[in-house]
Amino acid sequence: MHNSGPSDRRRFITSVLVPDRVGLLRDVTQGVFALEGNIGSIRQNVVDGYFNLVFTSEHPAGVAPETLRALLDGSLEAEACVTVLDCPAGKTLSAPDGSRFVIMTRGPDKPGTIFGITSFLVDRGINIQEWQVAEEPDGSVVYIAQVIVPDNADFRQIQNAFRDEMTKLGLVALFCHENIFRATNEIGPIKSLITPNLRPPTSDL
Repeated sequence: MHNSGPSDRRRFITSVLVPDRVGLLRDVTQGVFALEGNIGSIRQNVVDGYFNLVFTSEHPAGVAPETLRALLDGSLEAEACVTVLDCPAGKTLSAPDGSRFVIMTRGPDKPGTIFGITSFLVDRGINIQEWQVAEEPDGSVVYIAQVIVPDNADFRQIQNAFRDEMTKLGLVALFCHENIFRATNEIGPIKSLITPNLRPPTSDL
């Protein structure tokens, strides 16, 4: 009996951008399933009314990226932008290793803010993994990003410099390890840390 191995499968990474509607994720995954694909990692959100999806999938070796792209193009709206790339298993990525930190800024919505924040990070070899934005009732904009700081970096120096540079942009800034951010912004993690250490009182009698 023949056992399937890595050489029998082909791995793709696919992105889909299309005006949002009900059923889009179902339609995309139906196309993947039709080509005997299995989805691995997946990330989906909606930005200003546009459905944005990125995922990896594995298919039989005979399936080409162009085949999946053509199938998705044919099943989605004409405005859809679909990209399918070969993503061989074990491919070396250029993103640096390091520890996860969270940055957060709050301030007025004005041109150049994101450029200023990202320029600071790039100049210090810090890679952005996730980026989110929220608008507050008073019109202020909050940016929150998860970043990777190289292990050989001087975090204290970076932290102080970040606050100084963001102040020049009129922003209040925070730069801390992701565990500290979670502990100070969520009740759940705090309870999980405290509860296991609680013990019922014992009597000396």
